[in-house]
Amino acid sequence: MRTVLNEDYVTVPEAAQLLRVHVSTIRRWIDSGELPAHRVGQRRILVKRADLTNLITPARTEQEKAGGISHTEHLQIPKLTPEEQRRGLEAIERARRLQAEMLARRGGKLFSPSWELLNEARDERNRQLS
Repeated sequence: MRTVLNEDYVTVPEAAQLLRVHVSTIRRWIDSGELPAHRVGQRRILVKRADLTNLITPARTEQEKAGGISHTEHLQIPKLTPEEQRRGLEAIERARRLQAEMLARRGGKLFSPSWELLNEARDERNRQLS
């Protein structure tokens, strides 16, 4: 670390080491303007330590952590009416009956897992292309 004009400066490799990133990442940030850099002489590039600190920000805001709703807001979800509850339960029962019918038509044999179907389709496509 160097102190120039009462400011703390680090070299590009030192900055990369401090932030635990690759040197090319620091250079990319400098090139894109995200990280201000200062040339000393013809070749040496230094970065203010304070500018490195400005790069460190929370990965998610508090609102994002809370699922997009701030702590002061409360999501108002109205309760289902008795009619809506009845209709929902009827739909679930119809789905269960349909499942039982389909299983009976297949002689109790379940459908193949999707990964098996995808592998079979991929193998068939490879055979067609060969």
